[in-house]
Amino acid sequence: MPRKGKTDTSRRRFLKATGAAALTATVAGCTSGDDDEGNDNTDETTTTDSSTGTTTSGDNNEGYTPNFEGYPYGVNETQVEQARQVMEEAGYGPNNRFELDWLQYQSPAWEEMANTIRARLEQAHIDMNISQADFGALLNTTEKGDHQAYTLGWIADYPQPRNFLQLISPDNTLYGESGANGARLFWSEDANASPEVRQFMNEQYQQILDNPGQSDEAVQARSEAAVNMEEGLWESAALIPIYHRFDEVFWYDHVDYNPFGGMGSSRQKSNNAVSAIEGKNRLSGSSATFNSLDPVASGNTASGAKIMNMFDAPTNYRNGTAEVENLLIQDYNINDDFTEYTFTLKEGVQFHDDYGEMTADDVVYSFRRLMESTNSTNQYFPVKVLGIEHETDDDGNITRATGVEAVDDYTFRITLESPFPYGLSVLAYSAFSVVPEGIVGDIEGYDGEMAYEEFSSSNPIGTGPFEFVNWESGNGGEFSADTFEDYHGDVASFDGTDSAIITDPTASYNYFLNENADISGIPTSQYDPNLVSVEETLEGGRQVGSYGPLENDKTVNYSGVPTINTFYVGFNLQKVPQAVRQAMAHVVNREQFVSDVFKGRGAGAYHLQPSQVFPGGQESYDQHYQG
Repeated sequence: MPRKGKTDTSRRRFLKATGAAALTATVAGCTSGDDDEGNDNTDETTTTDSSTGTTTSGDNNEGYTPNFEGYPYGVNETQVEQARQVMEEAGYGPNNRFELDWLQYQSPAWEEMANTIRARLEQAHIDMNISQADFGALLNTTEKGDHQAYTLGWIADYPQPRNFLQLISPDNTLYGESGANGARLFWSEDANASPEVRQFMNEQYQQILDNPGQSDEAVQARSEAAVNMEEGLWESAALIPIYHRFDEVFWYDHVDYNPFGGMGSSRQKSNNAVSAIEGKNRLSGSSATFNSLDPVASGNTASGAKIMNMFDAPTNYRNGTAEVENLLIQDYNINDDFTEYTFTLKEGVQFHDDYGEMTADDVVYSFRRLMESTNSTNQYFPVKVLGIEHETDDDGNITRATGVEAVDDYTFRITLESPFPYGLSVLAYSAFSVVPEGIVGDIEGYDGEMAYEEFSSSNPIGTGPFEFVNWESGNGGEFSADTFEDYHGDVASFDGTDSAIITDPTASYNYFLNENADISGIPTSQYDPNLVSVEETLEGGRQVGSYGPLENDKTVNYSGVPTINTFYVGFNLQKVPQAVRQAMAHVVNREQFVSDVFKGRGAGAYHLQPSQVFPGGQESYDQHYQG
């Protein structure tokens, strides 16, 4: 007879902290060490039916069970001696050193941190080479697997643990395989990591997928699996979280500005954010470079911000907070097993440039483009996240999005391959923005009213609060959009927006100093935390106050908020031994880096999941890593 396995103390603390009821049995497997309670190597596990939330028991073969008393590589410590010991136990030494290639995006702050890590690793028989690449080149390199260590950040697409944990589900890290969109870990069966841990991580992520409901049992199953995956990540050191960013924004007094919330600035529509501008009739800012104005092809936050203003998706994170609201829809219905969503559209919503009223046929066409078009770079969201039903050819290319249909002029339905309870949140992503049916001919059945190049760069048509005027790409260019007077929501109180495209952070800051930008960030190299005066802390941890005086003798308004993100160092597990990864984990002193390198603009990350989505919130987050 299988017996219940023991529950380690860290898991007991987690269950107590979250106030959740205990499961009927513990997670499968035995610890990697001795089983001091003499349990069999087959333990009883729980699974939950995805549609009913009913918990049943089953048997698993022996495997891995995490057993940590807090974060294992030191909390607020620099453990060079432990790093050297790990390497020497793996056979490395003065005459057998490991050469590690570190690839990062272009950032003076990250370069400073990398140099500090390199100096520490030199004492642990590791020689680290540092190189930099722009964001696009870094993504391209790591997706091909042409890397060892790399830096990236993940900003929440929707504020749930699953959105972060899919990054480290091993099967989702194998780029070159169909549909992989996790971290670039290449965590294959023959990677430099324990096969048992790999299997455990896939099983725990599957438990999250298999328990989409809101019953106590389903919530408990997801919560335990989410914490288990964090401990499996500690064990493997496949990815090392560094910090959760604290996003700040600054603006002059002549702007009546409502700062963004935890989902960040790219989720903010300017008509909602700016109530009035004194002494001028247009909003001025600066922008990084971006690649496309087509919602299905936007690839960074700069283009996402432009698309957020010119286009609307079915739902929206109002002003960048984590609260989802209806935007193009006025009502919805979700079936009991979260596989079918039916939406009723607002009536009378108008497209720009006399393209007429939006209907369900426009939505179906837009979703089809997102899934079927060769121009789409965002298929991951409808296919891998939502799992909309679709057909493929022999090469795995999507030939038809069968799970999207128009019921009538103002009703559309999406059907999913498996249960997904966060559809309303995902449909707020700008890739799901609605465009006029047939505007470009990049999917079967449509010849197109204009060439794709025209639509994506000089004539984008949406239903958003601003309509396109001009885009001159590249450093020194500009972007302009006018207020759309026939907007179905709150019409902007000003005439439009203008952004200068500036790639150099110092030049962008000087543009703000010269009062050419009304609202701006301040690069870390120019930022002085001593100039911040916090007057009030609002819901969600948002701080408001003032900053200054600046070099122009002006004091500006200030807001800072802990956004839902994690920045990390990841590894190609095919190329980097576990001892090297663990050695780096030992020498990463998060609090020191946040304080000295990032000037306090964040919090040390001991989990991939930020505290806003970690089961049990900030208190449980802290208790778990502190042990």
